[in-house]
Amino acid sequence: MKLSQRDFKKIQWAALLLIGCLLVAGLTVWLAVKQQKTARQENLRHTAAEREIAANLIRARNEEQELRDKIIRFEALKQRGIVGAEQRLDWVEIINQIKKEHRIVKFDYEISPQRKADAALIPDGADAGGLSFMASQMKLTLTLLHEGELLNVLDDLRNQAPAWISLRTCQITHQKTSPAVAVQPATNAAIQAECTLEWLTIKQGSNT
Repeated sequence: MKLSQRDFKKIQWAALLLIGCLLVAGLTVWLAVKQQKTARQENLRHTAAEREIAANLIRARNEEQELRDKIIRFEALKQRGIVGAEQRLDWVEIINQIKKEHRIVKFDYEISPQRKADAALIPDGADAGGLSFMASQMKLTLTLLHEGELLNVLDDLRNQAPAWISLRTCQITHQKTSPAVAVQPATNAAIQAECTLEWLTIKQGSNT
């Protein structure tokens, strides 16, 4: 079947309308796909933003809890006497009490002047964390019955003293005892210990 020019003129408007409809339909589909893609990207951005907000909230809560824990620990240090000026009179009283309780044969000590804590004691430096860590070195000489007494003395110092005590060195010498010597514990000491301790405190100042 052949279309004449007259027949073509009859259907050309219908053909143009069909082409127009196809173009409009194609454009509509393209816009719909583009809008869907944009909506998906926007949703992903909102989801990412919500996750970031949630992560920031968790981080803020963790930092708040960490700060509270630090405050609690710092207050505990203040209550124990580690924060503030050295309490040397209390140190001497505690040392004399420990000597009396353990009946130490010989308990000699010498405390050096206070100084800033060195890197061996505070790796990050004496001013780490905005605090001022101070140290006083003690030379301790003890004559004891056995090593267990030394450990008990050091434990009592750590638990009772208003300072943080760090043991730097400790040299133990075993002494020879004779069976002919009186067997009283106070005179039959078996070891001598020479120890170096660091008494650490936190200096109270504007940054604490």
